[in-house]
Amino acid sequence: MLITGVRVCQLPTTNYQLPTTNYQLPTTNYQPTQRKYNPLVPDHVTSTLPPDLASLVDAWLEIERETDALVAPLDDEQFNWSPVAGVWSIGQCFDHLNTINVEYLRRIKKAVAAARDAGHVRGGPIAPTWFGRRFIASMEPPVRLKLRTPRRMRPAPRKLKAEVWPEFVRQHTHLRAFVSDECPGVDLNRAIFQNPFVPLIRMRAGTGLGVLAAHDRRHLWQAQALRQLEGFPRS
Repeated sequence: MLITGVRVCQLPTTNYQLPTTNYQLPTTNYQPTQRKYNPLVPDHVTSTLPPDLASLVDAWLEIERETDALVAPLDDEQFNWSPVAGVWSIGQCFDHLNTINVEYLRRIKKAVAAARDAGHVRGGPIAPTWFGRRFIASMEPPVRLKLRTPRRMRPAPRKLKAEVWPEFVRQHTHLRAFVSDECPGVDLNRAIFQNPFVPLIRMRAGTGLGVLAAHDRRHLWQAQALRQLEGFPRS
């Protein structure tokens, strides 16, 4: 069945539950930068890319700048610190992003290549459907709905910063290059891919790219909030 451009089948039943902890990140005065994905308004109007794609690239560049400012000064103890069992560390936030981004991008790339081969030439900007817009909005910080992460998407309990951080940078460099080099001439609204974690959902490639940017911001916000906690280990 096709609803507003997204083929949706009945989702399988799931036993996922919210983590069994009463811990919540305390309210602080810290306000991380809030950047909303807008496919129609680029940050740099001088970009040679179409405005919707320039907006995505600019969003990822800012995410990388904010992440570098957060992660670069940390040692491995700080990178892996958690205030209580069941709450992800900064390292786990970015390890999770690495898992999600590589799986999404692999499928988006195949969809874009198939659309190019089928002759689906770009005719306008990325246009998420109603469902797609809601999905992107649900990923944006601050987090409103907390769900237990499926097992295959969960980060490792502990990893060295040298394992996680360079991979995050590598993936984002590749992601920006893909959008800049391979997407401008293709209709991203007709390039359809299968959600890697909910196979019954099929999404537009343009929507998927918006989801990746919003999901990055979601966990960057989470990691920034951890850094501000009173118990966070200081250098």
